[in-house]
Amino acid sequence: MARSRNRARYLARIALAAACVASAAVAQTTHAYAASRTVRFEYEHLWITPEFETGDGDIHFTVKSCDHSTSKMTVTLRSTDGINTDIGHETIYCREGDRATFDGLRGGTFEFELGKLDDGRAFKGTATYSFSAPQ
Repeated sequence: MARSRNRARYLARIALAAACVASAAVAQTTHAYAASRTVRFEYEHLWITPEFETGDGDIHFTVKSCDHSTSKMTVTLRSTDGINTDIGHETIYCREGDRATFDGLRGGTFEFELGKLDDGRAFKGTATYSFSAPQ
């Protein structure tokens, strides 16, 4: 009888351990993974990034370097699923660390359009855009 109680406790511990492992595995697979792309830009009026696919979440565009740090630029996020649709735009300075943020978006295919006044001067620099990777 003592043996059967020990065996029952042993099996209960194994079942509990298995349940913990299974719940940890499920919790780990539900996390969104971040992705990012770094691009070089050089334009006088408009420039469009390559398309990128995202999961649900926020999309950030961050300037890493720019040769006209006192000038402003527009950052427009456009959905390219089906008909191209402007999601939103922000005006930021073309200097290191300035960021445009687009929050709470459903996953899809997007592109950024960078713009500025057509004054004959070219903006040249690098930027990174980050987003939730599609699952």
